[in-house]
Amino acid sequence: MDGEYSLSPVGFLRTLITAAGWILTVSIAVTAARVVLSAIYNVYFHPLRNFPGPKFAAATPLPFVWRLLNGRMVPWTMKLHAKYGVVVRVLPDELSFIGSSAWQDIYTARPQLPKPTFGVLETPNGIRSMGIIPDAETHGRQRKIVSHAFSDRALLSQEYILQKYSDLLIDRLRNQPNLQDGTLDICSWYNFTTFDVLGDLCFGESFHCLDTAEKHPWIASVFMGVKAAQLLTVFQHFPPMSTIVKMCLPQFVHEEAQKSFTFTRQRVDKRIASKSDRPDFMKHILENNYPGGMSREDVDATTTLLVLAGSETSATTLTSATYFSLKNPRVFQRLVREIREAFKSQADITIAAVSNLSYIHAVIQEALRMHPTGPISVPRQVDRPDVEVCGMAVPQGIRVGIPQKTAFRSPSNFVDPDSYIPERWLEDADPRYAQDDKAVFEPFMVGPRNCIGKTLAWVEMKMVLAKVLWSFDLELSEKMKGGDWSDQKVYLLNEKTPMYVKMMPRG
Repeated sequence: MDGEYSLSPVGFLRTLITAAGWILTVSIAVTAARVVLSAIYNVYFHPLRNFPGPKFAAATPLPFVWRLLNGRMVPWTMKLHAKYGVVVRVLPDELSFIGSSAWQDIYTARPQLPKPTFGVLETPNGIRSMGIIPDAETHGRQRKIVSHAFSDRALLSQEYILQKYSDLLIDRLRNQPNLQDGTLDICSWYNFTTFDVLGDLCFGESFHCLDTAEKHPWIASVFMGVKAAQLLTVFQHFPPMSTIVKMCLPQFVHEEAQKSFTFTRQRVDKRIASKSDRPDFMKHILENNYPGGMSREDVDATTTLLVLAGSETSATTLTSATYFSLKNPRVFQRLVREIREAFKSQADITIAAVSNLSYIHAVIQEALRMHPTGPISVPRQVDRPDVEVCGMAVPQGIRVGIPQKTAFRSPSNFVDPDSYIPERWLEDADPRYAQDDKAVFEPFMVGPRNCIGKTLAWVEMKMVLAKVLWSFDLELSEKMKGGDWSDQKVYLLNEKTPMYVKMMPRG
C-alpha cells in the first residue's frame, strides 16, 4: 500500500547484520573497558596495592594462569621471591609467603583459615574427599575416624604389608634383565611398590604393579584426572568461563571420571563384603565410623585420595633421595655404609631398626627440602579482619599460602640452598648450617590438615631405600648425568620423568 513502509527480505537481513555488528562491537568495548578498569583498580586501588610484586600479576590473573597451564609455577615463584622478598602478590587477590612464621599464621590459626572453595572439584558422586572439604568441622570429624588407620599401633600391625612389597621389589629387581646397561627406571619401580602397598592397605588387594611391571590403568586414570582438574581450575579465574567449560566438556571425559570412580567403589564393596579382620585402613575406618561420621560416599571419595597421596609422594621422595645421593658420591658412600653396617641380612631391616638410622633420615629430609612433593602453594582464605602473616596485616577476602619448593630453596632460609647436604640435619652439623631457618621446613604441612600419613610415609621410605641399597650397588646412568632430574613441571603434583640407573646385586 502507498505510504506504508515495507522492508524486503534482503533489506531485513542487512539490517539484522548491521544490528548484530553493533551489538558485538558494543559487547567487545564493554568487556575491554571492564578489563581495563579492573586492572587499574587492582593495581592502584585494591587493598593489596602496597604489597610487592609484578604489576601485571597484580592487574590480571593471566601471568599466574599461564604458569598453571605450562606447569612452570615453581621457577616463576622462585624468581619473584628472589626479587621481592618474603611476600609477593602473585594474583590480584593472593599473596605468597616464604617466611617460617607463615606456617603458624596461616595453617595453625584459630579459628582455622578455611580452604578456598575456589579451585575445588568434586568427585563424580558429587562428594569431596576429606582432603578438600572446606568446612573445618566436617573435615575434623572425618579425619578423626580415618586417623585410627594411621596410629602407631595400626602401623606396627601393618608392618608385614610393608615387608611383603619391599621384599617383592628386591626379588623383581634381581630378575630384571640388563640391570647394568643404564636403562632401568628406578622411579617406576618405586611407584609400583608404593601403589601396591597402598592398594593393599586401602582395598585389601594390591594393584599387582610389581608383578606386571606396569602401572595399573586406574592409577593412570587418576593421574590424568588430577592434571585435568588442575588445568580446569584455570577457568575459575574467569567466572563465566568455568561454567561454560564444564558444560562443554566432551562426554568421554565424564565417562572416564565415572569409570575411575566406579572402580574405586567396586574395590571398596569387595573389601567390605569380605568382612576381613586384617589390619588395613578399611578395618579401622569401618570399626571407628558412626552414624553421621562418614557416609559410604565419603569413604569412596577419601579412599582414592589415600591411595594417590600415600603412594605418589613416597615414590617421588624415594626417587629424589636416590638421585641426589648418587649425584653426590660422598653422600652415597656414607649412606650405604650406614645401612650395610647396621644390618647383617635383609630380614633385619624392620620398622624399628630403620627408625634408629640417623643418616638415612637426613638423606630423605634433604631430598624433601630439595624436591618437596607438594611444591606449590595450598592457599587458605582470610575470612576475618585483623589477620597477620609474617607480621603483615592481610585484608579479609585474600588468599594466602606458602610455595614449599620456593621456601625450601630460598637463600634467605637456607645456606647453600641449591646444594644437597644431608649433614645440615644432623646434630653434629657444621656450625655454618646453624643459620638455616629449619622452622620453614614443613614438607608434610602443619595444623589440623597436615599429612595424616606422615609416620607411615617415613617408615615406608626408610625401609624401601634401606633394602634397595643393602641389596644392590647403584650408579647413575650416563643419560642422567647431565641436567637436573628434579626440574619438573608441576600440575598440583610433580610430573616425574624416568630416573635411569645401573644396578648390580651386591657381592
